[in-house]
Amino acid sequence: MMRVLKSRRGVSPVIATVILVATAITIAVAVAYWMGGITSQYTRFEKVEIISVYCESTHGIQSVWAGQDVYYWEITLNLRNTGTTEATLIGAFINGKAISDYQNVTIGANSYYSIVAFDANGDPVYFSKGDTITIEPGSSTEITIRILQDHSPVTNYQLTFTSGTTIELALHSGAGNSYMKMVTLT
Repeated sequence: MMRVLKSRRGVSPVIATVILVATAITIAVAVAYWMGGITSQYTRFEKVEIISVYCESTHGIQSVWAGQDVYYWEITLNLRNTGTTEATLIGAFINGKAISDYQNVTIGANSYYSIVAFDANGDPVYFSKGDTITIEPGSSTEITIRILQDHSPVTNYQLTFTSGTTIELALHSGAGNSYMKMVTLT
């Protein structure tokens, strides 16, 4: 024998439909936020633009070269990060060769790098020793590269650069990108 419970009522079909639709919308919104988070991780990119480059031959007292009055080419690069993530520069190359790999020069009794990079504050940057230059998204900076010239008090000079020579200057980033520019030494 079956008992019929008239006092118990189920959920009306309209209410059940509303609950089902609300649950589906909540799940859809949660999945959309989750996918948006995953997508934003993979759509960030680094892009450094070399806005301008100029080179001049000059001389002056340089602490990185024993505080001597030396002649050098000064290459100034103005850079802007137009990407969506920070760009970290980890190396500078001239004609495909790391600047630290060029022959050292002798000044007095000591040996020095013949090519040195400097950050926007004028501090030397030794990429071979792990130094880096970071450019935040939307910001700009200036990098200077100084190449020693063959003048006294420099000895053991073995670079083949002369005024009028065009060199390929490349900056490498931690993301594996290269930013190149041709520069004529003046």
